[in-house]
Amino acid sequence: MKTISIHSSRGGTGKTVIATNLACVLANRGFNVALLDFDFRAPSMAIIFSKALNSPVKYWLNDFLNGRCKEGQVLIDISNFYNLKGKLQVGLANPSVEAINNLTQKSQAWEAAAVKKLFSLLSSFNSDMGVNYCIFDTSPGVQYSSVNALASSDVCIIIMNSDLVDLTGTKNMLKDIFDILDKKTVIILNKFSPENRVVPNKESDFALKIEEILKHPVISKIPCYCDVLQAQRMALLAIQQPDHPFVRKLEEVADKIDDL
Repeated sequence: MKTISIHSSRGGTGKTVIATNLACVLANRGFNVALLDFDFRAPSMAIIFSKALNSPVKYWLNDFLNGRCKEGQVLIDISNFYNLKGKLQVGLANPSVEAINNLTQKSQAWEAAAVKKLFSLLSSFNSDMGVNYCIFDTSPGVQYSSVNALASSDVCIIIMNSDLVDLTGTKNMLKDIFDILDKKTVIILNKFSPENRVVPNKESDFALKIEEILKHPVISKIPCYCDVLQAQRMALLAIQQPDHPFVRKLEEVADKIDDL
C-alpha cells in the first residue's frame, strides 16, 4: 500500500479538489483506494459524497481516534454509486461544530495516542482490507492531525498557488516540518496562470525556479480553470467529466505516483 498526504500551507489552494479527484482517478483504474478526511478543522467530504451515502454515517474518523470504534468500521464503500472499476472507500470527519471543537482542542498526550491509532488503521488497510492507495486530505498548515498524517505517509504532495504569499508559506513549512520528517515531498502548482507568477519567466523556467527555491520537485502545473474554480470543493470532475483537462492533469499525476 502507498500512503499519500495532500497538504498545503494555507486554505484555498484547491487541495481537497485534487485529493478527491485523484482518489477517483485511481479507483477508476481498478485500484482499492481509501480516502481519509483529515481536515478536522474544516471537514467537507461528508458533503461532497453525501449523495453516495445510503444511510447516516455510523462511525466518523473522530470516533476511531477517540477509541469508539474499530479499524474495520471506519471506511464507507461508495464505489457502486459512482460505478467505478475499482473500489473507493472514504473515512469521513464529522462536520458538526461540536465535533470540530472537540477534536481541535485535544491535548498533546491525546495527539500522541492518536498517532498510534493511525498507524494501526493503516496497518489494517494494508493487511486486512487490501487497500492499494491511502490518500489523506489534511488540514492546511501545522495542525497536529496534519503532522500525524504526514508522518505516516510514504509521499507528501504539497498543493500551492504561484503567488508570493503561498511560496513563502510553503518554504517556511518545508523547513519547519517536512525537512524534519524527512519524507519524500513533491509540489503541484495549482491554479497556475501567467498573471500570478512570482517571477515573470516562461512556464518551464518558472517551475525550475520554484524547485530551486523550495528544493523539492514540481510534478505538475495545473492551470486555473474557471469552471473548477467556481465549483470549488464540490467538483468531482473525474466522475462527472473524465475528459476535462483538469482530470487529464491528475491522470498524469497518477502515472507518476508509484515512482515517487
